[in-house]
This record gives sequence, C-alpha cells and structure tokens, in this order.
Amino acid sequence: MKKLTALTGCGQTHPKTITSGTLVNGLPIELVRQWNEYPTKQSFAVSVSTEVRRQYYLNDAAFSEAMREAGYLPVRTRKLTGKDGRFWLYRVTGKDKGVVAEKTAPHKAYSVFVQVSEHPKKAFKRVAVDGKWLHVYADHIRFLTKKRVRVEGKQVMGYTAKGLLVEVLA
Repeated sequence: MKKLTALTGCGQTHPKTITSGTLVNGLPIELVRQWNEYPTKQSFAVSVSTEVRRQYYLNDAAFSEAMREAGYLPVRTRKLTGKDGRFWLYRVTGKDKGVVAEKTAPHKAYSVFVQVSEHPKKAFKRVAVDGKWLHVYADHIRFLTKKRVRVEGKQVMGYTAKGLLVEVLA
C-alpha cells in the first residue's frame, strides 16, 4: 500500500493528516519529530521544510502563528549550516528552569565610566563637557553623547555625560 504524504497525495493539495493529539509546546508531536534541530549557545534552532509544514498547516501564516505561540522566533542566518537559511529559534526566558543561570557572571558585569581632568595630561583631549572645558581620556570620548553646549558664553559642539559615571583625576 502506498503511503500518503503531501508529496504523493491522492489528488488532494492538502491531504488530511492523522495526528495522535500529543502536543509539544502546542505543536503536533509528528511535526516535531520531522524537523531538523541545530544547537546554539543557550538554546536550539529548528528548520522545518515546506513539505512537512504543508502536512500540518494550510499556509505559512498559520504555521508562523503556531510557532510564535509555541515560543519560537524567526531568524535568518548562515551561522548554523554555512549557507543562508531561515530557522526558528527557541526563545529562552528567565522562567525556563535550568536553561539560563539566575545571575549573570560577575566577570561580565562592568559599568561604563569616563575619566576627566581639569589639567592637561598625556592621552587626554580638551573638549566641552556639560558646560565646562575638560580634558577627557581619548578612548572614553566614545561613551559621551554629542551635544551643542554653551561654554563661557559661546555655543560650541561638545558632549554630555548624562547617566555616566565621571571619574575626576587630580
């Protein structure tokens, strides 16, 4: 007897599929068994062929809606297989037990700060910061936000350090 699939169907565009009723994140288990999984750093991505999709969903909109409800996000990348493809990445939330650490590692935590001085120093550039001429460490200028400021009665192109930690050197 010939097996009925979406490819060999018997005159129907979308043959009726028999599902067991078992759901995995709201998706039929038969669909889940047929997709390709690719591991990522924290989660996994899946690739579902068009033929498999058509067996369970009439159009791409219905399939996309079901995948989003199940917690997957669409992504386009070539990092998983080496060629450009469309994948569904499983969304990892903080509520998923055992998937993500509760606290971030302390070696990754850092706060951005800007070193300034009122006197000229090596590797410090003189710029207008929040209404004053200050010498800012050259590598830290990128953290400041450009803004037109008034210094000593003149409008100049300067910077603002709003929201940043400013470390004043002697």
